[in-house]
Amino acid sequence: MDGVLLPLAVVLIALVVIALAVLAYINIRARRLDGRLGAFRCWSRPDTQSGWTSGIGLYGSEELSWYRLVGFSNKPVYTVARRNLELSSPVQHSQDGSMLEIRLRSGDKRYEVAVASHTYNALVSWIESGPPRPRA
Repeated sequence: MDGVLLPLAVVLIALVVIALAVLAYINIRARRLDGRLGAFRCWSRPDTQSGWTSGIGLYGSEELSWYRLVGFSNKPVYTVARRNLELSSPVQHSQDGSMLEIRLRSGDKRYEVAVASHTYNALVSWIESGPPRPRA
């Protein structure tokens, strides 16, 4: 019986250590993304039929990037150029008006994002403060 329990205990301990390492990596990654200059919490979905996914938006000098909050990749799920970015009018997503749903459009790409109302104001300011757009 002892011959079976020892390997089983070793495997169980190894699995617990691996699970803790994965959780630590995900937590450190999320904190590092959230701590970057220009980072804000938001939720995104590709269309109105899909569910919301929590994430972190990141303003760059020329682009807006979105990362999943829980994930392994350090690459953004999507990036939208600031120059071509268009915002829809906000739609209240909560009873108290603290969350707003907006649609982002850049060329053929469209995304839906839910943000806090102060984040929406910052997003509008960021877009408007960009370099002038070429005239059509």
